[in-house]
Amino acid sequence: MEKKQIRQVQLQKLGQAANSWAKTAQELDLYQQLLQTPEWQAAQSVGLVLSEKVEIDTKPLILAAQSQGKKVGVPKTYPDFQMEFIYLEKTTEIIRTKFGVLEPKDGQIIPKDQLDLIIVPGLLFTKQGDRVSFGGGFYDRYLQDYPGHTIALAEDLRLTNQIIWPVETTDIQIHKILTVGD
Repeated sequence: MEKKQIRQVQLQKLGQAANSWAKTAQELDLYQQLLQTPEWQAAQSVGLVLSEKVEIDTKPLILAAQSQGKKVGVPKTYPDFQMEFIYLEKTTEIIRTKFGVLEPKDGQIIPKDQLDLIIVPGLLFTKQGDRVSFGGGFYDRYLQDYPGHTIALAEDLRLTNQIIWPVETTDIQIHKILTVGD
């Protein structure tokens, strides 16, 4: 299957499950696992997306990071499919872009070498670190020379046993995939 088709199928599945207790229960399991990883515990700064309904809810992770004294960065997109992480402060103005995603209007960019861990979003993952996301390749471009750790959270609907899409040379694998019950 092509990535475009996979995205459509996944968005439909994830949309149907978005408000279910099963999704919430699996997210709670994934949060607990993440907070116990050495990567999370050692990180002084964490990159997190401002999640939408079909994504893993990141609000509890933002709260956990800030409660633990970690700096939180959220992605801001730019022309030519470029992306940076901006410090999330209490005063950060959040806007909805023309693509429908939440991101900071402006703010201080976090240099890549000062962002210890990125929790990478996606629609579908393999345990080996392959992923299909929303399209555009923003994260793949950003991660090409990113020196820190990457982790993705995959509840049951986001996990596949094998790659069922064409892998491109620009696709960047995620270091660690946390799955329910691991």
